[in-house]
Amino acid sequence: MTASIACLALASGACDDVGEAIQSRVQAEVEARVHIDEAQMPGTLATPELTEQDRMADKLALYQECLRRSRGRIVESFRRWGQGVDAKTGGPKRGGARPLVYPVTSDLQPCRRAAIEGPLQEPALPRIEAAMTAYLGAATRFADVAGSLDEYYGAETFKTDAWALGKQLGPELVGAHGAWETALASLSGELEQVRDGLDELRLAQAGSEEGPSMRWHCHRTMLAAKGLERCTRREPLAAGDCDAAVATLESRVTALRQWADAHAAEAEQVFWWPSYDAALGDLTDDATALGVALGKNKLGTELDALRDHHDEVRAAFDNLRFDVR
Repeated sequence: MTASIACLALASGACDDVGEAIQSRVQAEVEARVHIDEAQMPGTLATPELTEQDRMADKLALYQECLRRSRGRIVESFRRWGQGVDAKTGGPKRGGARPLVYPVTSDLQPCRRAAIEGPLQEPALPRIEAAMTAYLGAATRFADVAGSLDEYYGAETFKTDAWALGKQLGPELVGAHGAWETALASLSGELEQVRDGLDELRLAQAGSEEGPSMRWHCHRTMLAAKGLERCTRREPLAAGDCDAAVATLESRVTALRQWADAHAAEAEQVFWWPSYDAALGDLTDDATALGVALGKNKLGTELDALRDHHDEVRAAFDNLRFDVR
């Protein structure tokens, strides 16, 4: 392990429809990189020439995919529950929506995978691995209570038991959600600490080894996307707070697309580029929508949409490969 990667380890922190032509090309590239081995999970990407940095990035991507798939669903499940149920009592909210909570168990599959496969991959990241275990436990607890409430509301048992079970499970859901938020902050923080260093290192190396290139432009655009998402964490968030971050993202997306247009042959070789490009488009649209909502002081779901699409940008970036021939 290189000194840089060792330090990182010790520090421990696509478009839904891109068209048949793009999908066909992506599928062809996947098939070209996939090996089928009875001893390994079907669909595993062959990685005979991965660098230590690539292995680190791929390991971190496991945990990031867990957060991408689970965070938004749990947030939405809890929000929808609160629209129809009094969080203090677990009983019906006067004038509220029909009692409903979304099941989330299936959305935790990437987290179960990360908890199993992560510790088996190099390099060892004990702080992240421990945070992943805690996150999965908290998310599973929320999923269990949400599942019980989903069955309860679906069968409308509250009509026959005078909301007895609902009042019992309601506080449990609130507690489980609070524990999940704590575990989310811990895992996200550990991931960011390691990933920040790795992102900067890979950007610097791409620049020194290649100069301006698709790899370099994609990396610096990802850093701008990350900077925007972090800016939106300000509390309270006011109109204009993230204008500079939005401008940086938009300028880097423009530069990346101009490079891709001018170097079409190079761009054609980048695996997963169309999905990355589409995800960046969604994120910039979200940034515009968020600015409008903040300007009108009518913030709805724009912030959650931006954060969800940031996660999609990150996932698409993690899938980029610049060595496909």
